[in-house]
Amino acid sequence: MIVPMKRLTLVALKADEEAILQALQRTGTVEVISQADVSDEKTGDEQLLSQVQRFESAAQLLKRYGEKPPMGPKPEMSAEELFASMPESVALMERTEELDKTLAAARSEIEKKETLIETLLPWERLDARIEDIHATRSVRYAVGFLPLCAVEQVEAAGFAVEAFPGVRETAVLVASAASEYDEMQRALKELDFAEFNFPAMKGTPRMNIRALETEIASLRETEAQTVNALETVAKQRTLLLEGLDATSIERDRARSAAAVEKTTSAFILEGWVRADEEEKAQKAVAGAAEVFSFETREPLEEEAPPSAMKNKKLVEPFESIVTMYAYPSYRGVDATAVMAPFYFLFFGMMLSDSGYGLALFIGGLLFSKYMKPQGGMAKLARVITYGGLSALICGPFIGTFFGMNWNDIFHTDIFPLLFDPMVDVMPMMLLSCGLGLVHMFTGIVVKMYMCFRDGDPQSAIFDQLSWILLLTGLILLFAAPALKTVALVLTALGGGMLLLFSGRSKKNPIMRIGSGLGALYNITGYLSDILSYVRIFALGLVSGAMGMVFNLIGGMVYDAFGGLGIVGAILGCILAGAVLLVLHVFSLFINTLGAYAHCARLQFIEFFGKFYEADGRAFKPLRFNTRNVILRDK
Repeated sequence: MIVPMKRLTLVALKADEEAILQALQRTGTVEVISQADVSDEKTGDEQLLSQVQRFESAAQLLKRYGEKPPMGPKPEMSAEELFASMPESVALMERTEELDKTLAAARSEIEKKETLIETLLPWERLDARIEDIHATRSVRYAVGFLPLCAVEQVEAAGFAVEAFPGVRETAVLVASAASEYDEMQRALKELDFAEFNFPAMKGTPRMNIRALETEIASLRETEAQTVNALETVAKQRTLLLEGLDATSIERDRARSAAAVEKTTSAFILEGWVRADEEEKAQKAVAGAAEVFSFETREPLEEEAPPSAMKNKKLVEPFESIVTMYAYPSYRGVDATAVMAPFYFLFFGMMLSDSGYGLALFIGGLLFSKYMKPQGGMAKLARVITYGGLSALICGPFIGTFFGMNWNDIFHTDIFPLLFDPMVDVMPMMLLSCGLGLVHMFTGIVVKMYMCFRDGDPQSAIFDQLSWILLLTGLILLFAAPALKTVALVLTALGGGMLLLFSGRSKKNPIMRIGSGLGALYNITGYLSDILSYVRIFALGLVSGAMGMVFNLIGGMVYDAFGGLGIVGAILGCILAGAVLLVLHVFSLFINTLGAYAHCARLQFIEFFGKFYEADGRAFKPLRFNTRNVILRDK
């Protein structure tokens, strides 16, 4: 069901603002409505907001230097323990940032010096000191690169050249008398001369290269020491994650504080509170302040409250399927309770293998017990667990056990208890379509309920019930000839209601009939929707067939070693077992994924399309939102 919401107006002294927000955040009962445009820069605490980013960056950095965390649940602690660790978390974050800066500086210097060495390498054999290569009153120099074949032409022109051949070009130092400098420049230009300028250094290129190599070696040592320090610090990465959660909680509270209106002595908080948690919120405020005004009212017609769903524990996990499509409208219907039984049944029929179902069921239970997932992941794990249970139940009726025939396992001839999809193709298809029809009719009935609830009985009867009558009549007409009279009456009644009343808002009789004919044309959409449920049969058939084929492959592997005696039999068992394990794990994964996706598709298109209003938004109260730890007193 969709929980009723109330609009809250809270007025209290400004001196109590922080205490009240802390109390509300601890209870997680109120969604604060922003009274202004509130961005990160307008919360009044930029330092707190930047600290969240710093924690995230530091934690991401240490992830590269630490060991992969072991599989297991998130650590549990109380809120007091979480905030008590903040000084250590901040100190660790600052230490991580310091090491990151040191490492970045060292690597930057190494890169610069390596680039400088590459620049000097072509001149390594030059014996002249760099500071001595400059123009004098009588001599001019040109330093640069020439094509390999051009050196001889420079020498032939009468200029002094010291050349150092490379792979593609030659590094040259060309000297000329001052009076011949212009002539030398023209000659070099014609030979595609590329000028080179030495860096501001002293000594020969070789001396500078050796000095740079020594400096790089020292920087490499600093780099290694810093990396070792980061690897040591990374062992405490969980402390950073705790600090990230604690700071995120404070950031959320700061954003809420910026969203309320304030005067010099008081503040006004507007928000939404669940009707079933109104008293809890009021007690939280009363425990934090002595003077306050706490008033609630029903939402106005033009207001759009957030949607919060509340269901029995058994069907609550299926909320994750509903919200994956969209949140229900606040004034709509929560589809979880009516959708859950169909999803459970369809999932089992699509997977249809009791062995796979048993593996999913046990795996889901173990995952939930030992990994302790939270939020949406916990709901998803339970949906998969329920799906495994459904497949476990459906297997003896329409499926297999790890691809094996039940009759071969128990040496009987009574299985499957309902249909064998491999043999009874048409009965299985009709069963799937029949369940689909029930599924669709349920959606129509829900829409009828919504129409009656909203005071529109005409829409419930003429636009919804008419389709149930028409479709039932058509199906009976072809499936039960003995009920032909009943079928014709139902068909005529349903079709007549659509034809005459679908356009009841139009006064012109011709336009009304035209609207009715257009409504009747939608029968093609309903028929295609019914055929969509054949996918239940198709996926169930695929699951069993894949398992059978993989068992045949495993048997062939075993038979290949059958003639080698006891050693061959043992080796064949080991290899066949390994092959079967890999193949069945793959089959379990791919068929579970298919069942999950196609079950959702049947809900979203064939079912939700009949009644679901998906323009809602999630209820997001101010609360302790943690990603890395589980709060015991959350």
